[in-house]
Amino acid sequence: MSGTAIPPTNRLLRLPGAVIKIYREPWRAHTEKAALQRLAEARIPAPTVLGAGRIRGRRLLVLRRLHGSTAGVGEDAARHVITYLQTVHQLTGPGFGRLSDPSAASWGEYLRGRLVSYQDALARHGYHEAADTAEALAQSPPPEPAAPHLLHNDPEPGNFLLSTETTGLDWELAIYGDPGLDYARTAHALGISPARLIRILSDHGIPHSEETLAAYRSVHLLGRLMSAVTATPPDPAAAQRHARDLTTNT
Repeated sequence: MSGTAIPPTNRLLRLPGAVIKIYREPWRAHTEKAALQRLAEARIPAPTVLGAGRIRGRRLLVLRRLHGSTAGVGEDAARHVITYLQTVHQLTGPGFGRLSDPSAASWGEYLRGRLVSYQDALARHGYHEAADTAEALAQSPPPEPAAPHLLHNDPEPGNFLLSTETTGLDWELAIYGDPGLDYARTAHALGISPARLIRILSDHGIPHSEETLAAYRSVHLLGRLMSAVTATPPDPAAAQRHARDLTTNT
């Protein structure tokens, strides 16, 4: 690979029994490694870390390659993923925020920081209504959770394998926070309506607040909207979709 340019995004090299993941930012590698170590200690299905290193200044992890069908969308997939996340959420940390630096003393403090960054970016790109929503949420954060719970924080369908057991992949965005955020993200990513999410959580005996889940859905959409407008190049179609969904939610 000495003659190959490494792009500024993450890169995956798939081998017969392993995946080499090269990270665009060091904290992503640190976060994923820390999350996978916690999951391994708790015997929760996730990739095994086989090794770590650097290439051209970029951090990399060597992960055991797993096989299975990705979760897809719909209620059946959502139930599998939520059952898996319910187990993950039993793990707690020393503070709130990214596993690379869980230094926030409260969930509200961490969430306010994220929302202010969304507000600033969206205002700069002309999404003033969305920026106002971010500001309002920052001023009235959801209730504090009892403890900083481990969250996947990026529960897209492709990040879960369904076979004899559900396995979570791609933990580089993991944080310690409120499980409700994971559930709200899961519902949106897997195409589950808020009402159906409430029913699934009730069936699983998971405590929840409809108002808090609605707020977390807005947090999720604000983050996705910011990512779409600040991407290189920007993704106007995704930005339009997220802005529309945000308006509907609020």
